[in-house]
Amino acid sequence: MKQALLILSVLGMGIAQTSGAAVTTFQTNNTITNASVASNYGSSKNIYSTSSGAYVSSNDEISQAISTLSMQAKQKESQLSSLNSRLYTEQQQQQVNTVPDSNSAPAIAAARASRVALSKSSGYCARYVRKALQSAGYEFTPNPSAYQYATRGTLDKAGFSKISNDMPTQVGDVIVYDRSSKRPNGHIQIFDGADWISDFRQNSISPYSGVYAYTTWRDSKYVDDASDRGIYLAMADK
Repeated sequence: MKQALLILSVLGMGIAQTSGAAVTTFQTNNTITNASVASNYGSSKNIYSTSSGAYVSSNDEISQAISTLSMQAKQKESQLSSLNSRLYTEQQQQQVNTVPDSNSAPAIAAARASRVALSKSSGYCARYVRKALQSAGYEFTPNPSAYQYATRGTLDKAGFSKISNDMPTQVGDVIVYDRSSKRPNGHIQIFDGADWISDFRQNSISPYSGVYAYTTWRDSKYVDDASDRGIYLAMADK
């Protein structure tokens, strides 16, 4: 009996005894719960009630109940491991699907921009990038200023999604710089897989010497939503 009480103590379970009878209620996770203990002088028999409604009255039965709960915990652990494996496979497959190939719209637009890029800025970045996007089949109403492709929802309506600026860059991504007092029209550019292209081939991600705010956009067909699909996967397995 001491061994059984020690096991119950480890599981966070307590027992109270009086000269007559005692009732103890406690809560644990995935263990014997809502236990009631009746102990009278002259009697060594204890009765425990588990959350499943089963009653055990001996050390062997208590040990068996604990073993059953332990086995159930291992089964849940196995199910979780299987779910993680499936999610990993989903993420790997999604990663393959989110990289545009040379025949994709993002790649076609980027290639067009790269072919006609000037050696230096002409001040017509919006026109050049707009034509590159339209050549790939993107449909939208042109804007006079570059920053408006973000603020007026033009890229969103054309099938792009705004992504984190910290995401690894891939071909066809578009960046729109906000307007400022020095740059009232803002700036727009597209990535061709090697360089950022606007109306000219830029040396870096920013055409400016200072720091300016910008947003990054990607064709929604190539936005990685594996994490969201993983959530649905987990919900479906409940």
